[in-house]
Amino acid sequence: MIVGAGVMGCSLAFYLSRSGRRVVVIDRGRIGQGATAACAGGIRAQFSTEINIRMGMEAKRLLARFVEETGQTADFRRVGYLFLLTTDDERARFHEALQVQRSCGLDDVVELEPTEVRAIVPGLETDDLSGATFCPSDGLAGPNEVTYGFANAARRQGAVIHEDTPIEAFLMSGGTVTGVRTAVGEIASPETVICAGPWSAPVGTMLGLQLPIVPSRRQVFVTEPFSGIRRSSPMTIDFHTSFYFHPEGEGVLFGMSDPAVPPGDDTRVDWSFLERITAVAEQRWPPLLEARVKTAWAGLYENTPDFQPLIGPLQAGLWIAGGFSGHGFMMAPVVGKWLAAWIVHGAAPIDLRAFAPDRFAAGVRVEPERNVV
Repeated sequence: MIVGAGVMGCSLAFYLSRSGRRVVVIDRGRIGQGATAACAGGIRAQFSTEINIRMGMEAKRLLARFVEETGQTADFRRVGYLFLLTTDDERARFHEALQVQRSCGLDDVVELEPTEVRAIVPGLETDDLSGATFCPSDGLAGPNEVTYGFANAARRQGAVIHEDTPIEAFLMSGGTVTGVRTAVGEIASPETVICAGPWSAPVGTMLGLQLPIVPSRRQVFVTEPFSGIRRSSPMTIDFHTSFYFHPEGEGVLFGMSDPAVPPGDDTRVDWSFLERITAVAEQRWPPLLEARVKTAWAGLYENTPDFQPLIGPLQAGLWIAGGFSGHGFMMAPVVGKWLAAWIVHGAAPIDLRAFAPDRFAAGVRVEPERNVV
């Protein structure tokens, strides 16, 4: 049983059903229409921790052969990820991270001088930059394509996905979770996995669990067709301000985090925030000011205190894969594969102790992820 039919739940359903397990997925809404639908589609390995770097590298390998795996395209485009760095501290931090990335085998990541950046993205203002890092094998994929690719393939393998089916309660036997009760009846399962993204904590409270996952709103804007950006331009991130942009169809997708927004699951668009983004864009990438905004939406990050996810068992019969702090889409192909192997074979194919769900309650400190936008 998987609670949540976003990209994480659908990935897990695919790999579990491929192993021969009978899989049922339930979601209070529609497939991929929660946090997954609102994400920017980035796929990268430029992280600061070894486990996340390796996860990003494996995600790129899996998406490169997604058609062979699922029968559908992932719309994976290796346009690269370009991180713009302003302060000396940022450059030092990314230099340190790059050494770890290369030690993991990410051989194509490079450091750039500000003058080299303009050739990659014309129109960038670079006079105040201290440097940049670029990985051409990073890129973008389609959230809808990846989610439905996993979902449709899982269904062909026998998985059942119930949409518009919220949980009313968990079924228990002693201290073991044995399934869920919904409006359409009870569904028994020896193993239940919470993959509810930003809503994982409320699901956990149904069992009295206090999961350290906090939703945080992020807003995304998309322009009308705009000739001021190349279709091959990378996902470009001004790390100091968190302003980012990448080509989307014939236009540009862009956004920026807002530290002033309180935690919560409010996904209403605040159009006044566009002025703040525009002010940053004017200093970093002035061509954006010539584009006309066509649409906007708001989605949710699912943050943990160390920006590392919770992956593993919560109690007898209950697991979780949540708290990905904005990286769930890019990590889902790998987490689904690794967690399925753990559930089926009793051991994960890689050490996932850094993501232990009880680490905060146990006072265990792990290395936080620092490359969070």
